[in-house]
Amino acid sequence: MNKILILFVLIAGFLNAQHQVGSTTLDEREVVDGLDVPWEIKWGPDSGDGESFLWVTERNGIVSRVNVDTGEKYIILDIQDVIYDSNEAGLLGMEIHPDFNNGSPYVFLAYTYVSQGAREKIVCYEYDANLDQLINEIVLVDGIDGNSTHVGCRMLAMDDLTMLITTGDAQEWMLSENVNELTGKTLRMSIDVAGGTLGDAPADNPIPGSLVWSWGHRNAQGLTMGPDGIIYSSEHGPSNDDELNLLMSGQNFGWPNVQGYCDNLWVDYGYAESLNSSYSETDYCDDNNIVDAIWSSGSTTIAPSDLIWYDHPSIPEFQNTLLMTVLKNKMLVRFEMSEDGQSVDSYTEFFNNEWGRLRDICVSPNGKIYLATNGYSWPSQGPNEIIELYNPDFDYTVDLLDHDIDSKILYSFDYLGRKVKKNEKGFLIHIYDNGQVEKEYILK
Repeated sequence: MNKILILFVLIAGFLNAQHQVGSTTLDEREVVDGLDVPWEIKWGPDSGDGESFLWVTERNGIVSRVNVDTGEKYIILDIQDVIYDSNEAGLLGMEIHPDFNNGSPYVFLAYTYVSQGAREKIVCYEYDANLDQLINEIVLVDGIDGNSTHVGCRMLAMDDLTMLITTGDAQEWMLSENVNELTGKTLRMSIDVAGGTLGDAPADNPIPGSLVWSWGHRNAQGLTMGPDGIIYSSEHGPSNDDELNLLMSGQNFGWPNVQGYCDNLWVDYGYAESLNSSYSETDYCDDNNIVDAIWSSGSTTIAPSDLIWYDHPSIPEFQNTLLMTVLKNKMLVRFEMSEDGQSVDSYTEFFNNEWGRLRDICVSPNGKIYLATNGYSWPSQGPNEIIELYNPDFDYTVDLLDHDIDSKILYSFDYLGRKVKKNEKGFLIHIYDNGQVEKEYILK
């Protein structure tokens, strides 16, 4: 009996852990471990021909390509001797040029460094496939006020060859509403390399000649696009009022004088220096045309990190919802949105305390979810892992499924999971109204 029991335990140790999400059972698989605070994970633009890769930034200054199947790690950039790596600072956000495989093999990074104090910069590298290295750094924005905390920084490439960038307030909270400063903002710049405007402020930015696109932010670390071009951002509150915001050009989101909703609740007056006993948060909102958050954590904080819009049928309970990784409360949050995407209908927590702090989330074109862990306490510490979650009952191997002549395409997205028009060139995934999936490569 003892031998049988020992054998059973040994066999069970090789089985994948499983997690229940509604009626769907997800399998868990470790992709890679031994990482030092992975901050950004992106589906690799080099995925294909039987191999898939995640591109990963580690806060200590490493950018790698990680083979999803084998876990093998290829370091393509090492700037550990350049960055300022302290507390929350270091190598942070990364974005891949939307035309990476069409003549623009560029990668954008954000990192902190020291120059008469802490500073932050946004840079662009070219990927040399022969060398398997990022080369030729181009500085796009330099000298942003930095700190060891509150330094952002997520980036989101847009279809119009512009890019949004979130910056933290760098502990200078009263500058967040000053449009002449770059801290506490969402920035927008051109990434049109071929057009010669890389790094420039687009002509349709709200302030002529300025990169500032929205302001009044504390420390936004989540940024994604939902249906109909809606931009969602998650933002850390002080000891109250983490926020989910719907970003819009030229708008003030209120920090530090507005925290969470415009409701006069849980205001930390140590930051809200413009308020007093006769001038309230709601007064300030009315006088300054503040855009209200669409969700707040209320009297406490959970420490939200990145966001992604999940629109794949392989995990039905997540389909067409907004997913948010959480650091302090160590979980994944699902926001079910209203039909127009403008408000939150429901908030649900998943995987509480399963893997510690969750920094980032990535979704493959076939709907598998990847999560980057960040230890168990602030300010995050290694070693960390990237885990894969997938539905073992979903057929991920089918390249082309027959669909009825009357079926319609609901969504099309590219290899990075971004929604695109159904006739865009390149590698596309089509999701049909009958739940079927089609892969297509379009040449123009």
